[in-house]
Amino acid sequence: MHDSLFTRGGLSLDRLRSFLAFAEAGSISKAAAGDVSRQALMSRQIRELEEFFGAELTVRRGKTIAPSPAGSRLEILIRGQFDDLERFQCDQKKQAKSFTFGAGASMLEWLVIPAAEKIRGLLANSTLRLSSQRSRELVENVRDGRLDFAIVREDAIPSGAAYLPLFRLQFHLCVSRKLYRQYPRTRLDDPATLSQLPFAANAGGGQLDTTFRQAMIETCGSFQPIFECDSLLQVRDLIVQGACAGLLPSIGTRDLAPHEVVTREFGPLKNYGRGLALHWNERQMRRRDVEDAVIKKIAGALSL
Repeated sequence: MHDSLFTRGGLSLDRLRSFLAFAEAGSISKAAAGDVSRQALMSRQIRELEEFFGAELTVRRGKTIAPSPAGSRLEILIRGQFDDLERFQCDQKKQAKSFTFGAGASMLEWLVIPAAEKIRGLLANSTLRLSSQRSRELVENVRDGRLDFAIVREDAIPSGAAYLPLFRLQFHLCVSRKLYRQYPRTRLDDPATLSQLPFAANAGGGQLDTTFRQAMIETCGSFQPIFECDSLLQVRDLIVQGACAGLLPSIGTRDLAPHEVVTREFGPLKNYGRGLALHWNERQMRRRDVEDAVIKKIAGALSL
């Protein structure tokens, strides 16, 4: 069985480990941490793997090399097999398993952390690792086995991939009453008021940020926020402090005190609901022995 893998040289755990380190780092020099001898060894090991598999595992990009399509596939296979062996070792030592859960920073804070203890219990009291990433990274890392679960927009999930819908986000314009009192007898959705309010906005250039900025420009003629933030968590904190107005998803407004923060539906994005979903890799779940019933219960713990 599998004789073709062992009848000739060129394949070894060390070579596979070196290739995985190169693929994850993005270059041989980064994987070798500047060690010239280690770089030479890794280069030779990658060539030996190419000879063994009869495939080009790298492509040149400028002055460095990166995994080819075949190399990217091999990277996923190596990671999966190494993960399986490591988990088998943990099982034999009776060590707790660990699962990695990814989402945007705000979704981790507002959605995952409140349900974290219940999710951990559903996964046999395993260690739960939380990772803040953008939608594209989340989808790629679920596909490659770097993440076990992710919360992403439904429209970001590839066709045919596994997911369960959670709920749809709506967005609201929020401003502290301390700041709003400076605009007496005005409506928060009035373009004249909006054009005068100081705003915080995400600076990441994501889909929501781009849509919000465009809506403000169309409504007010221009838009220049006074705070550029890395996350909606920062936007929320600035709103609560009374420093500015901002756009928040419905889940981010749940704990805002009505006597402290004015919250109104933001008309230009009235129909901009975004469906969130729990996303996972079916092959990864089979390898990790996680049943469909457990995944459904995890989704239930996250649903509002």
